[in-house]
Amino acid sequence: MNPYSRFRLVSSTASAAIIVAGLCAFGQPLLTALVGASGPGAGLWMALGGSVTVLVVFWLALTEAIFPSLFRFNSVRRAILGKYYIEGTWLQAERGTAGGHRLAVIDIQPSGQTFIFSGYALNKDLEIESNTLIELSKFEWPFMTYKYRNSLSDGADGQREGVGEIQFEMNRSAATRFNGYAQFVKTARRIKIEGAKLTKNSEVKRLRSLESRKVVLEKYWSLFFNTTLNTSAASVQPPAARPVIVETTRAAVAERRQAATAATAGKVVPRRRASDWRAEDTTPTADRIRARMEAEAEEIEEEDVYEEDFEDEAELDADVEVDAADEEDEVMMEDDSDEETVEAEDEKEDDELVISPRRRAAAS
Repeated sequence: MNPYSRFRLVSSTASAAIIVAGLCAFGQPLLTALVGASGPGAGLWMALGGSVTVLVVFWLALTEAIFPSLFRFNSVRRAILGKYYIEGTWLQAERGTAGGHRLAVIDIQPSGQTFIFSGYALNKDLEIESNTLIELSKFEWPFMTYKYRNSLSDGADGQREGVGEIQFEMNRSAATRFNGYAQFVKTARRIKIEGAKLTKNSEVKRLRSLESRKVVLEKYWSLFFNTTLNTSAASVQPPAARPVIVETTRAAVAERRQAATAATAGKVVPRRRASDWRAEDTTPTADRIRARMEAEAEEIEEEDVYEEDFEDEAELDADVEVDAADEEDEVMMEDDSDEETVEAEDEKEDDELVISPRRRAAAS
């Protein structure tokens, strides 16, 4: 027997009881009024037919609209279903999966005179691997067979559609445990499943919060599998020491400031520059900025080295030119001295040629 057939039975019975009670209480006066208004004959039968039509419409409204609107309250559903009340939040342990054990969060929520079965499965690292949405189900207490769909799969891995069957525990109170299996259509391996219902409102509220669901999942993971989750946070490593960029420019200004502040009493707190703040920042953006600054600093150092080499070469060329000019001056001076010596010797010879005839004439 499907326990959810009770909703239609209760709705129909309650509607019929209300109509019968109304006819018993007001049927005779209404019939007398109809006979008096329509008179005997065809008019009376038409009035009776109209009254029956009104009663049928009223019965359908009670059965299909008014009472189903009351079935959305959990207290009403619990009273109707009794020990067959399975709606709520369940935690389902899945053993034998390809990736190891999994823990699924299953929600069985009311939907009129039936229910909606959906959920999602998490691995040991609390990562969602699959979800479940029932497309077709057959509930015959205590068994429920269903066909489900996994929307997280594209079908290539064979885990798009599956079937399952679970058996609820049979006792005098509402069921809080079930067990069974699930199997994907394209695989032959069956997954053993076991479920436990969350009966504490505090656990259900924690499970709905991303911040506190870890506590609930750790508890039931340990109960189902006798192991612990991989939720321990990795130890925070201190940031790697990075070289601080030391600015060496303006040495003269630094020396003057050092001389001016030498007589200052007390401890002097050095002013922090932007480079110091950048050195302490460990964000990826700061790392990129530091890398760019280091690259620019290397380019500037290469340019400085190139300029120094160029200046050294220029000075060397200037020294070579000066030495060459000095050598040319010395050669020119030597040439001039040689020419002057030759000229002096020529003049001396000319003087001797002029003086010698005069000496011969005087001697004679």
